[in-house]
Amino acid sequence: MINLKYIFVLLIFAFVISSCDEPKKKAVTIDKTVLKESLVKVNKKYIDVENTQIDDFMRRRAWQGFNKSESGLRYKIYKKGIGKTPVAGSIISIEYSMIDIKGNMLYDSEKLGRKEFKVDKNEEPSGLNEAVKLMKLGAKAKLIVPSYLAYGLIGDENKVGQKATLIYDIHLVEVK
Repeated sequence: MINLKYIFVLLIFAFVISSCDEPKKKAVTIDKTVLKESLVKVNKKYIDVENTQIDDFMRRRAWQGFNKSESGLRYKIYKKGIGKTPVAGSIISIEYSMIDIKGNMLYDSEKLGRKEFKVDKNEEPSGLNEAVKLMKLGAKAKLIVPSYLAYGLIGDENKVGQKATLIYDIHLVEVK
């Protein structure tokens, strides 16, 4: 026979469980303007930090003579080219190497071959597109591309890490 104490305890337990109401959750409203302002503030702070890191990188290596565009791209054309300058829609071919700011080799044309793409109509970093439009056929340049002009928050999901600042050495070998 089942002990009455156990049945009584089970009934009390069932009553307690069934009478427990989960507290009502209060709906949270988020002011989109405040959220947007907060995100802008955080992004500006990160850009300031990244710019300081780039400045420190350049100072440690004694890199001088770089120009800085309005977007934040740093570039130095160390061999002037002659002839055509790419514009949006031009198909170009470059020889290149790409490292991150820590010095890790990521990609280069010696292993992968030349990179060919249509300027401003591709999935290449916007900083690279901006830079090639500053060059002439045959030019060589060194670029420092902040993460927001490169692969952004997530990287390329391969070799380029999250929020990676990239250093390119490029040679513009063809403009169509």
